[in-house]
Amino acid sequence: MYSDLENCGFIRKYTPIGRKERGAVYQLVDFYTLFYFKFIQGNSNVDGHFWTLNQTSAQYYAWSGLAFERVCFEHVEQIKNALGIAGVMSNVYSWRSKKELSDVHGAQIDMLIDRRDQVITLCEMKFSKYRFAIDAEYDEVLMNKIERFRMDTATKKSIHIALVTTVGLVQNEYSGDVQNVIEMNDLFK
Repeated sequence: MYSDLENCGFIRKYTPIGRKERGAVYQLVDFYTLFYFKFIQGNSNVDGHFWTLNQTSAQYYAWSGLAFERVCFEHVEQIKNALGIAGVMSNVYSWRSKKELSDVHGAQIDMLIDRRDQVITLCEMKFSKYRFAIDAEYDEVLMNKIERFRMDTATKKSIHIALVTTVGLVQNEYSGDVQNVIEMNDLFK
């Protein structure tokens, strides 16, 4: 049943890093179906300015972020090329922490590239109209993701952070934690 939907490109199956099949997660990835559920289904609004007025809404930005993330997953080979690891054997995963610990926040990673050269690249996808700026709060989020990932997986591999964004990264005191910046134009080379 799921295999037909997967073969047709409506859903994608994610197997957690370090596992085979058990605990697989299925994600709806068909772009039109996602758009339909978010903006068309149940929308009785016939205002001719609906789309113009909604391009600054929280709903629009949330959908744009998710859509950008899905576009990135459709362009994994281009991301590997931009990272300079196209020739390195690797597997791609998504990941979320196993459980909430009382003293550490949970974590979720958009894309992990587990490379045979003993490096794991954490890819964070960020949709933004402008260059993305890492502030103290988001830097703490990134460091928490690395810490939780190391705790949950007990990996000894090096961990690199790659930011995949629409138009780049603002250079500031926190941008040095990111080893690679991939822009949307890199996805379409």
